Amino acid sequence: MEKKNFITPDHLKNAVKAVRGEGIYIYDEEGKAYIDGSSGPMTANLGHGNKEIKESIKEQMDKISFTYRSQFVTEPLLALCEGIAKAAGGDLNKVSLCNSGSEATELALKMVRSYFKAMGKPEKGKIISRWASYHGATIETLSLSGHSERRRDYSPYLTGTPQLEIPHCFRCSYEKKYPECGIFCARYFEKLVKREGPENIGAIIIEPVSGAAAASVVPPFEYFKIIREICDKYNILLISDEVITGFGRTGECFAFQSFSFPPDIVTFGKGISSGFGPLAGIIVKEKLYEEMTEKGVEFGTGHTYGGNPLVAEAGVSVLQYLEKHDTVKQVKEKGEKLFSMVKALEKSLEVICEVRGKGLLLGVEFAEPGPLSEPFSKEINFTKRVVDKCMENGLIVYPSRGFIDGVLGDSVIISPPFIISDEEMEKLVLIFEKSVREAYKDILKLG
Repeated sequence: MEKKNFITPDHLKNAVKAVRGEGIYIYDEEGKAYIDGSSGPMTANLGHGNKEIKESIKEQMDKISFTYRSQFVTEPLLALCEGIAKAAGGDLNKVSLCNSGSEATELALKMVRSYFKAMGKPEKGKIISRWASYHGATIETLSLSGHSERRRDYSPYLTGTPQLEIPHCFRCSYEKKYPECGIFCARYFEKLVKREGPENIGAIIIEPVSGAAAASVVPPFEYFKIIREICDKYNILLISDEVITGFGRTGECFAFQSFSFPPDIVTFGKGISSGFGPLAGIIVKEKLYEEMTEKGVEFGTGHTYGGNPLVAEAGVSVLQYLEKHDTVKQVKEKGEKLFSMVKALEKSLEVICEVRGKGLLLGVEFAEPGPLSEPFSKEINFTKRVVDKCMENGLIVYPSRGFIDGVLGDSVIISPPFIISDEEMEKLVLIFEKSVREAYKDILKLG
């Protein structure tokens, strides 16, 4: 496709023009079908062209398409916030809406600031995050993100943020073994808090299951219990970044529910509208919000399109679809099937060193064949080779590189729409196997 005025993410590559989407497939202008094996960037969870959601948006369009948040509320807005609070459960029942995951992270940071200001502790402003994480594309959210490749070009603008290592047992950054380690990666959080001064730490932000930066790393179950205890000990808020994992992706409505830990703030986005419009936000414990309102501390959100009627209706329809079709339970069951199918490839493809994940959020890591699973060199860029081969063969997967040390580490994310059938999963795995095999053969030809 000839490039014109659009600034593409990769200026060296011609973009494919999509003309139609149906179910798990995207079709280009020449009629070629691609299995959307990543649901875009883990967004189109209910597939493309979902009729139930389309019809509800059309009906809302006939009523009213836009209202401004400080002037009006609408029925879709109220219903959406009620549905989100119900899904989160407990006292996570205050919702603020915006347009993207990056903005949701910014909202969470503002909430932390407002809360501690209300509590008379404005000095608690530092946020702890983790390496091999991704929390957004704005300057402040990129500062929190431990994604070396995305940070590099903007490093002069980024603020300093204390960061932990992720709980990646297969490649432990602390060179320990689970369970003998005693979950050292979680306990190290307390040492970091003491170094920075607990009086200065307002919150820690964590992806319950890693996303773009580390391809679906799942922590040991005990991990979040320890993090929660440390947060409570030092009066630190726990932010669960569920922009990718929220609304069913891991086989629970929210991933934090899988680990039985209660966060103070949840960020969400992507799947709540299933790609039918920009929609994101935060869910906050009621007691946090009450402290602010009692002390007269304002919480300014400032997003023009936040919760507009059309996208709010899309969100309501997504929640209704999930409940009506018992979709989240199906995600858990399908995730187990897909995991087994991809895991089986380790026997025939020695280049796959680990398959990990939860629900329909799977990560596949690649390394040099052998008992040590040595990572490929940066120059080989095996991740890109696999992604490109998959695309050629009609499958979309999501790349994730550099999670070992900011440079090394090759993996992809497989996260198809929740509506994928068993037959379609088999087809996806066959194309993936073929693509990985072809990518590795190309490397061998290089000598």
